[in-house]
Amino acid sequence: MGNRTKELDKLNDQLSEQMEIILKCTIENKKYGKLLLASPPTSRYPYVYPRDTNCATQLMRRLAGSTNDYDCREQAFEILKSMAYFMKDCISPEGSWGQRYSLDGENKSIYKQEDNVAHGIAIICNYLLTARFLKRPVENMDDFFVCINKALDYSYTVLYEKELNLFYSTTSIHESAMEEGYTCWVNFSFLYAYSLANEVADKKDKKNIIRPEFLNFRHQFLYSVSELFIGDDRYIRRTAPDGTRDMRPDFTLLSPFYFGFLHYKTQMENSVRYLEKQLWDPELGMIMRYLPFYKDFSTHVHAGNGPWLQYTAVLAQFHYWNGNIYRGDELLGMIDSYKNEKGEIPEHLSTCQRFEEFMEREWNPGIDFQKEFYKPILLENVEFDKILEEANNMHKSYYETGKSCIIRDD
Repeated sequence: MGNRTKELDKLNDQLSEQMEIILKCTIENKKYGKLLLASPPTSRYPYVYPRDTNCATQLMRRLAGSTNDYDCREQAFEILKSMAYFMKDCISPEGSWGQRYSLDGENKSIYKQEDNVAHGIAIICNYLLTARFLKRPVENMDDFFVCINKALDYSYTVLYEKELNLFYSTTSIHESAMEEGYTCWVNFSFLYAYSLANEVADKKDKKNIIRPEFLNFRHQFLYSVSELFIGDDRYIRRTAPDGTRDMRPDFTLLSPFYFGFLHYKTQMENSVRYLEKQLWDPELGMIMRYLPFYKDFSTHVHAGNGPWLQYTAVLAQFHYWNGNIYRGDELLGMIDSYKNEKGEIPEHLSTCQRFEEFMEREWNPGIDFQKEFYKPILLENVEFDKILEEANNMHKSYYETGKSCIIRDD
């Protein structure tokens, strides 16, 4: 491990602890090794979600490739490698990926979520770049290049609209009809994917491993995408299918930062100030993902609205990057205050009153079911058994939540 400062020793220990928690969400697979799931294997959703995997593999690349030689670096690389091979084998004949997959690679998707194509590309590219940096051999490397090009081609020919210079999507990170159109999140997801493919092309000695037209596209898309999502000197969340600009606050205003594009620092800072003011939960602290106007059919509340801890963590990361260490520490302290004895944190928080209001207003009358399974956001010809499984899992989850409610309103 070499000579380390006390600060690096502490960070190394913390990362090892966090890796142990992450490993609880993995399962051994004979073909691939450790597969990373969106939740523990015994949960209601023992599936691989490309969006969640992409988030994790960004971390794994940093851990495995760090010059700080962290103790968890080999575990990080193992996960990165396993997930890349899994994603390669799951790509559709057309060149796309869906919402989620079973452990044997069966597509279990319900919703149209076009951003998963970008996430699949990113997972594979991050593995190839990390393997090259570490000088690790890559089996069937040409198959990876074929896979990347196929997905880039699908993205460009099916999802990209040339006359608008934007990628279209139905739903994405929120799994909601409020995302239909041209969103900040989806377009920066694709910019990230094309940029990683460009990095792969730059780092390889062989020419034309990534088709030149995709590299040329990325060059012109790099700056134009930001400009198309800026209004009132900040980022905006979406342009609706009819061209209306959606100026509402949303966690996804952090998309440029999350995916590493900070050409417009002032606008990014303005976006952060805006969403912290608008989305801050006045009762529980931390940020909500969007404002809970539940009477809007496209707005999902999910068991009672409240702050989302992983999105608050991205906000903390921005403050650290921007030099505001105090605010970053403050936000992480709030997140850590909700850890259980195993070191795990919840996805999001609510109160008993909010949960009970959700059950009374939306779940019991069937309104939430209508929102969740609104036909235009579902894949074509989704089997009703999949919808039934999902609804049953939701029912069980809400029942358990009601029994274990701990944040009582005074």
